Amino acid sequence: MASHSKSSLARQPRSAASSKSLQKAIRILLHLGENGPDMSLTQFASALRLNKTTVHRLLRALQKFHLIERNPHSEKYRLGLKFHALGARSVLWRSLPYDARPFLVELSRRSGETAILAIPGAGGIICLDSVNLSSALLTVRLLAGDFIPAHCTAFGRAILSWLPDPEVRPVLRRWGMYRYTPNTCDNPRDLRYALEVHRRQGYAVEHGEVESGLVSIAAPILYRGNRTVASIGVSGPKDRFTLVHARMKTDLVKKFAAKLSKLFSRGPADFATISPPYVS
Repeated sequence: MASHSKSSLARQPRSAASSKSLQKAIRILLHLGENGPDMSLTQFASALRLNKTTVHRLLRALQKFHLIERNPHSEKYRLGLKFHALGARSVLWRSLPYDARPFLVELSRRSGETAILAIPGAGGIICLDSVNLSSALLTVRLLAGDFIPAHCTAFGRAILSWLPDPEVRPVLRRWGMYRYTPNTCDNPRDLRYALEVHRRQGYAVEHGEVESGLVSIAAPILYRGNRTVASIGVSGPKDRFTLVHARMKTDLVKKFAAKLSKLFSRGPADFATISPPYVS
């Protein structure tokens, strides 16, 4: 009995110390999230009134789980890929499928094409929902949960174009750049150029890169102006994407993406006012 009591007393200080370390780590994450986009070791220590050794130890622990990442050029720290993924999923799981459904229905009705909502997840791009109100014989069929290639689809590239480079590379490493058709973009340098173009124009377009004769147009849904949480767009046979019709459908896609961006973050609806992503 006495031995058990001594053992319990011996464990209490270690448990208390672990709890305090956890609280300090959470303070670091919260402070960075509220005062970022990046901060130095000295800034953390000064703002949180912690010694540098403690802050450095906690930052390394957070780096191990990809909650924090260090910019090798500036030696500052920023929120990591894992933290972004968890936060984005939380927003999406709570409201995106329900709130976006009416927009998909209206986009499909007005464009005459299959309207698709895609999200980043599990190292790739996933179809979250799709709506097809077209009576045409030739239509695109995509089900919720279907995988969408990131490098050669408008839906994937609309998302990648607004992700920082350190978040794009793991997606490409995991899934590669498979060449589906002669039109597929399978060169990293060409992809970087394409993503820059997509980012500047506010939407992505793809002509027969996954399936010959198929055209897709998509735009990013942005959270608080510069974090992409999803993409929305349309897809259909190239015969229905003549110059005039393609322009009309592009305008529709951008309009609906801007509305959803504003809905989820109360951010700007005009892509020209949106700041570019943070890229190291």
